Amino acid sequence: YFEFKKKNLPYVSAKLAYSNNKKIFNNKTIITNTHSRNVAHLLRYKNQAILTSYKTANSDNPMLTCRIKGLEKFSPIKIILDKDLKIKSNLKIFDNKKNKTYIFYNSSNKKKISILKRKGAILKKIPKCNNNLDLNEMMHEIKKMDISTVLLESGPILINKFLDKNLINEFYLFRASQNINNLCTIDISNTLKKISNNFKQKKLIN
Repeated sequence: YFEFKKKNLPYVSAKLAYSNNKKIFNNKTIITNTHSRNVAHLLRYKNQAILTSYKTANSDNPMLTCRIKGLEKFSPIKIILDKDLKIKSNLKIFDNKKNKTYIFYNSSNKKKISILKRKGAILKKIPKCNNNLDLNEMMHEIKKMDISTVLLESGPILINKFLDKNLINEFYLFRASQNINNLCTIDISNTLKKISNNFKQKKLIN
């Protein structure tokens, strides 16, 4: 509440699941347990909006809904960052019309804009900063939508951009007990160091 009123920005929580040897898969392979996934769905329930990148949407094809029995109707608004409108138009996020899907972009692709609007998406064009979408401008736009809490669920690239802009207020790290050694993995050691530097107050939950 105070973040929303004082700083004039939504309160952003982020989550990231990784292996014991600080890696994540670059596909939809799951490494966490049922309890961790239930906590993740609880976070979706607690936040008004869930934010991700078009890359995550395209590769994982997530529904971005809360799937805890009895809380499905509290699924968050979906927000996708997609500067060049590269998102696929046949994703699951477009199937659920009850929870609005917003796409923040900066493109003049009229054909893709028309396709996405027909799928029910609401498009918001925002300026660029260093050839990327201006995250500060985007957060102010989200605030104008009267959204005070946002859950960031994405890969390390977008998470790092939010960390660099100091736009994340709270971080949930889910560490799996096993190591993963596979060509389809990404080492996130640098991201974890950045998170550790940005957040001094920590609480371990087993």
